[in-house]
Amino acid sequence: MNEEKETVAVGVSDNRSTINDSVFLHPDRIRYDSRCIQIDGKDVFVFSGTFHYFRTPQPLWENRLRKLKEAGFNCVETYIPWNWHERTMPKSPEDYSCLDMKPLVDFLNLTEQLGLYVILRPGPYICAEWSGGGFPQWIMQKKPVKPQFDTWLQSTDPEFMKWNEHWYKAVCQVVEPYQVMHREKGTGGVILFQIENEFNRIKWFPKESKREYLVKLAEIVRQNGIEIPLITCWTDEARNVENGLLNGVVDMVNSYPKWKVEGGFGRLINQQLKTQPGKPLISGELQGGWMSEVGGKLSWEQDGLAPVQTQNITLYALQRGFCALNFYMAVGGTNLDDWGARQMTTTYDYAAAIGENGLTNERYRRFQGLAAFVKEHGTRIARAMVKDIPYVSSDNEVKMAVRETASGDRYYFVRTEEHSRNHWGSIFTEGLVLDFALEPFGAMVYYLPAGKKTGKWYPELPQPSSRCYIKADTIQLGASVGVCDLLPKKWNSLKAGEYVDDKGIYGRHFIYYKCQAQEGKILNVGRIGHKLINGTDKDEVLVRVNGNLLPVLKEDATSVSFQLPGDSLSGKQVEAILLFESKGLHHHTKKEVEEYWNIGPDFVRCEGKDLKVQYAYTEEQRGKAVSAGKMDIKDISDAVGKGTPLLLWHNFSFTLSDKKVVYELDIEHEGNGFIYLNGHCLGRCWEAGPQKKYYLPECWLNYGGENRIVISMRPGMHGGAVRRASLIPVC
Repeated sequence: MNEEKETVAVGVSDNRSTINDSVFLHPDRIRYDSRCIQIDGKDVFVFSGTFHYFRTPQPLWENRLRKLKEAGFNCVETYIPWNWHERTMPKSPEDYSCLDMKPLVDFLNLTEQLGLYVILRPGPYICAEWSGGGFPQWIMQKKPVKPQFDTWLQSTDPEFMKWNEHWYKAVCQVVEPYQVMHREKGTGGVILFQIENEFNRIKWFPKESKREYLVKLAEIVRQNGIEIPLITCWTDEARNVENGLLNGVVDMVNSYPKWKVEGGFGRLINQQLKTQPGKPLISGELQGGWMSEVGGKLSWEQDGLAPVQTQNITLYALQRGFCALNFYMAVGGTNLDDWGARQMTTTYDYAAAIGENGLTNERYRRFQGLAAFVKEHGTRIARAMVKDIPYVSSDNEVKMAVRETASGDRYYFVRTEEHSRNHWGSIFTEGLVLDFALEPFGAMVYYLPAGKKTGKWYPELPQPSSRCYIKADTIQLGASVGVCDLLPKKWNSLKAGEYVDDKGIYGRHFIYYKCQAQEGKILNVGRIGHKLINGTDKDEVLVRVNGNLLPVLKEDATSVSFQLPGDSLSGKQVEAILLFESKGLHHHTKKEVEEYWNIGPDFVRCEGKDLKVQYAYTEEQRGKAVSAGKMDIKDISDAVGKGTPLLLWHNFSFTLSDKKVVYELDIEHEGNGFIYLNGHCLGRCWEAGPQKKYYLPECWLNYGGENRIVISMRPGMHGGAVRRASLIPVC
């Protein structure tokens, strides 16, 4: 409404600016000033939601993106995970043969078809609760013996920068033609490109080196065709830069304050206003939910994540003058296979507006109302000035702030951070009485046009939509004690100090190891211990000798020891079979994580001497083959049952009607494992919970035909049985 008269001419700002206009390479197509982003010469309020294409099977992308657009979002944001696109190790930084960038191309084509703007964040470090923070498992094999710093990743070390450039060149080549200035007006396009991510977390490099690193990244992307504005987040080194490439980089505010919006989010805004004069307020990640971790609570069960919080934090951002908001996550996803970072659940639903299973919820309805309000008033509010006027509230828990446009229109922001009760009352200010009715943690805006005596409360929420319903019954799969995994027939040798990574294995599924050791002696296995890596659980090692599992003799932060059976004086050898369970690669980078980056045991020793070790990586291949019907469960089961099992298989088959029902697998089990559906690895299941229900992507189900679910299970303290399994229709 009345947007044209409020739009400031390009290059004009009512705030002091420290931005050199030369940073805008295509100012007629995209630029910003201290208040707004301008696309094609007009202010645009960027209302964006995060969708990770790599966390959703590709056939479902369009469904999720359409729902995002239907909610009122005009932009989608995503990380680009290096390890997902380059899964095997190239020969050199000049070798691009191992990269598969087609999914990114497909994603950008789809966003263009839907007319969405795009914000891209290619890392190289992405965090995202993703394995290795996005760095490939093989990257550590490129680390020099004597790097520039003790910690190699995210440093200016020349060898690391070669690989950074390798990755950025690959991304830039894909992204370059999709930038907004190369697309037809009104068809979307990539509008912002991020360099690095959450760099404030890095405390072990000098600030001068960190700034040099950011400059190098900016130079690489500019040299490789990226001409849109650059951004970063939680990166102080990009602030208060008066000249050079970093002068044009906007450091975004990320905030997950739950109930403490003003104290948490507000503090970060104050810092940004102080340290980035002349740059607009942009949120790279505004709370759209939160993650769930093994042993914790599922996202929707956590405190401070109610849908009303979304409304409160969004209106507070508008109150403070933001011109671009990105909600992390707007679309939930799944940590498929073993891509989830250490200690992360398979579900990455995040309590998002569009759930992991594609269904919408109350948060989605809030976004619909907010998006409609932002579309009409967003840029006008961003251009408006804060108006400090006195007021009296009948409820001291309810506060008010005002922004006034150049034409005299006013926006009265009324909100509370008290979340235990409803709030009814009135605010008296300058002859105006605002009667409010706020829910717990409620927030509303009263829009009063200039010269008018009455206005209107926003946002206007649509009526709750009726949930989709397709009549379908729960399918009982029953229970399973499991069958013992048949030990591999083919084993491969490892030298002392070697890992399976060195053999080209980069997955973190269960791995078998075997060795010969002197009976009666102590077998010592190096592994990540309890809380060694950022407080996470230890990796598990099961050892079987003569058909019997050995109890743990002792353990510490870096190893676990077992007493081998037999006479220590006999000199005889016994064969030990080990099953190794990695709990995943942590999503943070630091020296300690790099030291424990590799997959499998750090060593296997007896009496302090390294043993000759063989390994077999068969669990993943077997799970996919059996669940796809390409292998019979009998082909991988030990019918003889030679001793206590190290790994169990649970096999379920079921037939679905041709109705496209959305299902969840509901299981109660003991032990940890991997779930396979019709040839795809769905993800991990953890005895510690909290996840018991697993979304089954519709594109992986055989409607009108037979389906197979196969679960591998490493026995825990109480065994490895599936006590109950069923398929629950959710839509």
